[in-house]
Amino acid sequence: MGSDFSQSLKTFSPISLSELNVQASFLDRIDTKYIMNEDEFEKILKDLEDKFYILEINGRSIFEYSSIYMDSENYDFYYQHQNKQNPRTKVRTRLYIESNIAFFEYKQKDTKVTRKFRYQFDPSEHGKIGKEATKFFEGTYQSLYGKAPETIFPSLETRYNRLTFCSKKNDERLTVDFHIALKDLRNKKSQEKSLKNVVIVESKSNSSKCTSQKIMKKHDVEIASSCSKYGLGLAYTQAVKDFSVFEDTMKKMDSIIEEK
Repeated sequence: MGSDFSQSLKTFSPISLSELNVQASFLDRIDTKYIMNEDEFEKILKDLEDKFYILEINGRSIFEYSSIYMDSENYDFYYQHQNKQNPRTKVRTRLYIESNIAFFEYKQKDTKVTRKFRYQFDPSEHGKIGKEATKFFEGTYQSLYGKAPETIFPSLETRYNRLTFCSKKNDERLTVDFHIALKDLRNKKSQEKSLKNVVIVESKSNSSKCTSQKIMKKHDVEIASSCSKYGLGLAYTQAVKDFSVFEDTMKKMDSIIEEK
């Protein structure tokens, strides 16, 4: 297990979940992702300190997540990304481990903008497609695409630790994922893939010109393309045969993993 950055986080000013939701809640947003190793992120933390608050709940700022992605039998949603289609769809259930709160989430991404729809449901239903989840998914899909969707099934689980930051200018939210593990749910013989030493930073804002962009540029960290944890997970676990769009990202991640 690598760093959890806990020492570096002690100097950040905290923000509560309710304050975070008020200050940086974007329905339509621009998502930008960056990949780096743990040592690089430690250096970036120093530049974030005076410009961002950190989410803190009950004295904690590091939270464990489990996301279970759903897809059609033929991985239609995955191939939307692989084939660079617009718009692209992701469907998942997400469980916040410490609080035992779960959401069913539907994400649609166009060329630049991501929209997310979700509702809270019983955490015992995490990873399942019950009647309520089916109704929500089918209704949302049909309203966006004008046609009925294929039946969907669980396909991949991702587990990771997350930090969440909010810009003091109230115009940006940063999520930082690390200790990432991937599991193919359709192949019982598949082994979990650990992305040790890999840190994925994602900026969510209303503008491409945001605070984190300047900080990343200062540290020579380039924007990562094709950095979907779902797509990378299916590629790394060999659940899909064609993953050419993710190969450059995987090469960078492999080089980071090999550093440890």
